Amino acid sequence: MRQPCGFPADNLSEKVESVEPKENKPESRMPGLIGLGLLVAVGLGFGLGQWLKPTVSEPDRLPMPSAPSSIFQPPSKLVVYQEGPAIPQLWLDTFSSGAGYLKVDLRVLARNADGTWPSDGDVYLLKARSFSELGKSVPWADLTGKVSLEGVNPVYRGQAFDPRGLQSRPWRISPWFFMKRVAAGTNPKVAMAPVLRWASEPEAIFPEDTDLMAAIWIKSQNRSVNLGGESVRTIAKKQVEASLVGKLATEEECWNGLKDGRVNFSYLPSWRLILDPQAGGGLIRWSALLTGTLVDFEVMAVPESSSRKEMAYRFCEFLLAPSQQAALLGATGFFPVHSKPGMEWAGSTFLMPAGPWFDRSEFILWPYPQVAVTSTQPTSETNAVVPAIGGEQKSE
Repeated sequence: MRQPCGFPADNLSEKVESVEPKENKPESRMPGLIGLGLLVAVGLGFGLGQWLKPTVSEPDRLPMPSAPSSIFQPPSKLVVYQEGPAIPQLWLDTFSSGAGYLKVDLRVLARNADGTWPSDGDVYLLKARSFSELGKSVPWADLTGKVSLEGVNPVYRGQAFDPRGLQSRPWRISPWFFMKRVAAGTNPKVAMAPVLRWASEPEAIFPEDTDLMAAIWIKSQNRSVNLGGESVRTIAKKQVEASLVGKLATEEECWNGLKDGRVNFSYLPSWRLILDPQAGGGLIRWSALLTGTLVDFEVMAVPESSSRKEMAYRFCEFLLAPSQQAALLGATGFFPVHSKPGMEWAGSTFLMPAGPWFDRSEFILWPYPQVAVTSTQPTSETNAVVPAIGGEQKSE
């Protein structure tokens, strides 16, 4: 028999044996059986351990460490509510840049949907006329020894809405001016209609603040706004409401009407024109009554309930500092209270109405402070300049 090429006859059986599948050999099945045995042994051991587990309780283990809660909470902020034009962001950033000083959360002061005032603020910057109203629901802290009045113009220290000067501090003011659109080239000293006819100017609308309008009505007749008592105020309010039917709008609407030409005449605070001197193509001018004008000012107050009072006091001091007060006119259009009498707009580049109008101006002190009566006394109207419970008032 002829042998196949390449395979010696004596090695043929070995080659055939080498290609036989190894899994058919008994020794190839040994690792699988060993693994299965180990798995069974582990299972039996675990079950036996659970069966023989002692019934006594296991010693308490240490609690798992948890991350500090502050990581998941927003950083604490000083909540400041404000009426009127907002404080420049640069001022807020400057205050917060101090070591240990809080960031400022500046919010617009407005009533809640249910008519209540927000009570979660740390500082309130509000109009003097809002101070008493909001104080009915937000008790104010005594600022004596906490926020100094040093350097504040003495004219602004006496506050009839806070007779003892304890709970608030004035920080900026704004006179209210007649504003009128004029032809190009008209002298800024705009000649006004007779003061008793200001409400009958054509194409005129006025802010829908009847308290303010009633005060202007009295002032236009060369009478003191803050004399005569509630009866004079009530009569003036009825007169102005009857005269201004169909001529009242929001302050913003009055201003926008002057800017776009729909309104010819209005009565608005000074900061409007200061912050937008080219309004209406630069054709809007202001003028004051010959008898002077009204001065509305804003105050700062700290709630008694605030948990950040010390930081709130520092913020009030910051706003009263000379640097911020000097920049008020250019930054917000309000005049500083940290000034000398007669120099309320010293250094300003804005053209202000000439004449002694400011010396004859008055603050709006409504509502009148109420005297606590402990015994029955006859009531009568008085022409006293200084309220019976104290406080200063600027002289005429």
